[in-house]
Amino acid sequence: MRLILSLIICSYLATSPTVKAAGPEDGYFDLTPYFSRVDKDRDTDRQAGGLRAAYGWGWQGPWYSEVQVFGSILETNETTNENGYWEQTDYYMYGLGFDVVYNFGNRNGYTPYLLGGFGAVRDDVSPDKDDATNPFLNVAAGITTQEISRRGVRLRSEIRYFYDFFNSNMGDWQLAFGISIPLRCPPVAAATIAPPPKDMGPVELTLADSDGDGVVDRHDRCPDTLPGAQVDSEGCVIADQAVPLQNVHFEFNSATLTLAAQRALLQVVNALRSQPGSTVEIAGHTDNLGNDNYNLRLSQSRADAVRAFLIQNGIDAARLTARGYGEQQPVASNSTESGRALNRRVEMRFH
Repeated sequence: MRLILSLIICSYLATSPTVKAAGPEDGYFDLTPYFSRVDKDRDTDRQAGGLRAAYGWGWQGPWYSEVQVFGSILETNETTNENGYWEQTDYYMYGLGFDVVYNFGNRNGYTPYLLGGFGAVRDDVSPDKDDATNPFLNVAAGITTQEISRRGVRLRSEIRYFYDFFNSNMGDWQLAFGISIPLRCPPVAAATIAPPPKDMGPVELTLADSDGDGVVDRHDRCPDTLPGAQVDSEGCVIADQAVPLQNVHFEFNSATLTLAAQRALLQVVNALRSQPGSTVEIAGHTDNLGNDNYNLRLSQSRADAVRAFLIQNGIDAARLTARGYGEQQPVASNSTESGRALNRRVEMRFH
């Protein structure tokens, strides 16, 4: 019931004009048809097809859990028994299991994974004398892709070894390819009402510079320039420069964007739309507190989260790359709190 409600609610919110959340989802639903190379001791066809559905959720960093249900048809056939009568010989398998998954990444991009688990499988064989319910073990290695739709759908592919304690024990190989649907519900941004503009007196419209980049609007080919960016005579950002993103902050010790950061990034979306020819590296940085390797991974996750947000709001993924530099490129001294605050930043490096 929880899975069905999550799908309905999140599908509705995905079509609403709200700010999209970035970063890994809390839960997902996967549907993966698979091709099976059947153990020869089952005495059936060696090739079979099946379908697996899994509900997964994250619980600690790269660790996830999955509950799976599956079913397959190993053989349906009609044969003649020893008395010369036609009889139906069928072999169906269906079961329920629990797996633990380790992801080599944060599921924002292409992410390899390993899993292992156990469960119960029903071997439904005709004639009925061979029917049995047995435990099983399985292990798998696979990969999920980056998002292929604005809804966040990914592709999933894996190879799985399935060990069934049926008769003298059976081992099947399964090759699967399917889809992974996130069940996260993006937070709804609080409505904000802009204050009325101040009366600045008469303004010479021909000299107006709306984005403050030094190029008046009537000559500005690239409006909505980010604050601090250097531009050419037509108002377009010059390549080979790094522009710090203002007001882009994250939840403590995580890669989850705050609502204020999401609103700030919507301004970045407008800036990138006005300069369609530019390519950008999103660079994540930290201060020097904590473990070096942890800081490097955290900066990569935060850069990936910013990239995912921009893609979800209409920026071409081919224009964006993300890289974490950890504490390797400080812009201020890490010996003071104010310096460390400057070093905890996200930059856009224009190429």
